[in-house]
Amino acid sequence: MHAKTLFLQAVLTSLALAEFPWPPRKWTVGQEVDTSSGLLTGQKSDWQPEVSEYLGIPFAEPPIGDLRWAAPRRYRSDDAQNATQFSPSCPANVASPPGSNLTYGSVRETIGGVLGQAGDTFSEDCLTVNVWTKPQTGARKKPVLIWIYGGGFNTGNSRSPAYNGAALANNYDVVVVTMNYRINIFGFPGAPFLPDINLGILDQRLAIEWARDNIEEFGGDPDQMILFGQSAGGGSTDMHAYAYPWNPIVKGYIPMSGSVSVRSPSTQSQGSSWYATSKALGCGGAEPGEADSTLECMRKKPFQEILNAIKASTNPLEPAGFTFFPSADGKIVFDDYAKRQEEGKFARLPVLVGATNDEGGLAAITGPRPGPGGNSTGGLSGLSILGCGPHAAALARRNHGIPTWRYLYAGEWPNQDIGSEGAWHGADIGIVFGNTEYITRRPDTEEQKKLIKTMSTAWTTFAKNPGYGLTALGYPLYTPELPTVIRFGGENSSEVAFETRTKYDAPCEALE
Repeated sequence: MHAKTLFLQAVLTSLALAEFPWPPRKWTVGQEVDTSSGLLTGQKSDWQPEVSEYLGIPFAEPPIGDLRWAAPRRYRSDDAQNATQFSPSCPANVASPPGSNLTYGSVRETIGGVLGQAGDTFSEDCLTVNVWTKPQTGARKKPVLIWIYGGGFNTGNSRSPAYNGAALANNYDVVVVTMNYRINIFGFPGAPFLPDINLGILDQRLAIEWARDNIEEFGGDPDQMILFGQSAGGGSTDMHAYAYPWNPIVKGYIPMSGSVSVRSPSTQSQGSSWYATSKALGCGGAEPGEADSTLECMRKKPFQEILNAIKASTNPLEPAGFTFFPSADGKIVFDDYAKRQEEGKFARLPVLVGATNDEGGLAAITGPRPGPGGNSTGGLSGLSILGCGPHAAALARRNHGIPTWRYLYAGEWPNQDIGSEGAWHGADIGIVFGNTEYITRRPDTEEQKKLIKTMSTAWTTFAKNPGYGLTALGYPLYTPELPTVIRFGGENSSEVAFETRTKYDAPCEALE
């Protein structure tokens, strides 16, 4: 047999093995995995018993002492450890009282408890990731979906039942990774003298690097990872495309109800909030002779004292007073995203971007809120403004020839009914993850199950083939002049329809 024939035969064989892995990978649920964070032992998922879950894996050194308000430092260990418990959440002032647990009363009460982080404990030793995987079946190297939580950059956690990746891993042959990152003053201090003021984004980046370096041990493919997130997590997802255009690591983005297109961060640092906090804690303010010493003093304060000092401002849906959000630093966060969109200064990777049809409906739990930063914009207020970002985010990619899809989630279901008139901010998360029954302990309707399968398939297909997977499923690329907004669901309906943007974007004209 000629050498050329042998070579072609080898190529065809390797392709066949990649498509149809055989024999199956030997894997024991929760088995020990060797990572840069140590020898990790996991456990079976409590509701998907064939799925291995690894929880609370440190990816960065605890940001305490001199590492508080410093860039994250990579964690490395050769020690054996059980990865069977979520780590504490990063410090946050939350709606649920300390020591409270998630209750399963009304749907409204349950969702309120999830948002309020009921049952959480808090510690600065919180920079961890969680992994859900099922390597014993399917592809030898599976696509990876990396999730970033929301919470207005002031609250949020990776232990939320809404972000449990077991169903996606069990049903769609993917690996799911979630992360903790620093929030509020700990993640976005805005202190003008610090070399890095967007520490939460740097935490996210280090978690992505951890996945790149370790996910193959869990059956994942480091060359087939996508980033997705919702609200502040959606904005973060979009920010990464601009922050790391030449080395994005991931192969695609799914910003959900959040993007850089809603409002560019200010060039003015949040130094006033930093100094107001330091002054309240007896650490001096911005006055000459005091400013330089605030950091040393603040690093000695217990995190709970710092939280108490900023408590009035940490409701992510009502930012006021001492606000802590990403600030333009010219390195990873910018004040000119519109210009960068025009010039194509972002990672040229496929995007699926969208929102819900009633972003402001979350006020049924939280009450009415002002717009971002306390300001109303263009007749819109509060969370409803987040529905205006998908068009600009999608158009920027389309104008540079990048495969782009835009969606709108409109599903309404009994086990998600909080009293809003449509799909509230975050309602699409449980559908994508397939977690609505797991979150509320109430059954899905048959139509709801159909839409869960439809949307979970779309999100995981995007992860498997960001450039063409959604097209193969029949979803049109976004074209503003045509009915290409993919509407998922309706009132107890699993319908998928393609609609024009004018139906949804008219209130956003003032922003454009």
